[in-house]
Amino acid sequence: MYRLHGFFTQNSLKTLYVLEELGVEWEFNFVDLAKGANRNEEFRAMNPVGKVPVLEHDGEYLFESGAICRYVASNEKSPLFPADKLARARVDQWMTYFTCHPGRWLTSIYFERVIKPVAGFGAPDETKCEEAAKFANEQLKVLDGWLTDHEWLANDTFSIAEPFALAYMEQIHPIGFSIDDYPQVQAWFEKLEGREATVRIREMVRPYVAAMLSAKR
Repeated sequence: MYRLHGFFTQNSLKTLYVLEELGVEWEFNFVDLAKGANRNEEFRAMNPVGKVPVLEHDGEYLFESGAICRYVASNEKSPLFPADKLARARVDQWMTYFTCHPGRWLTSIYFERVIKPVAGFGAPDETKCEEAAKFANEQLKVLDGWLTDHEWLANDTFSIAEPFALAYMEQIHPIGFSIDDYPQVQAWFEKLEGREATVRIREMVRPYVAAMLSAKR
């Protein structure tokens, strides 16, 4: 049994989507960041950085979403993270691409337009949003070109790179970011949103999100 300690941040969602796609047994422990549950001694014993998510497995703890996703997939010997070194590296390259490029910039906009108002950090910095949107569009154009000739990101088959990327891409909804200019990205994204694992995780986190928004009113 894997136990994930998390919030409903995109980093936690990455791991939740991957866990569900892998079909493993897991449970979720909600860490209420708004109440500082990540800053107490118990949590710091699991992760000295004090951030979510944290994976608990066989009495050991692991933090950083990418490390968690790769560990579970490797531990389960899942074909979604192939054993072949080159095939695995291709999955890794797309996970890294999303973390460092389009995901980074979409998350920047999400922070400005969603997190800051909810957390009381002030108004969005639209200059930062415009800069982030510029870079995100450049990188999504590259992705659109790749998906013109490939159904999936790596090795022409579904892998953990997909649910990992989904957690970044789904931020387009609350930030109002259009991907209409990227039809291949749009089609790929719609497939990911329609997957049963995606639907199940979204249903699971919905009550937590609703409770937080209600508390902030």
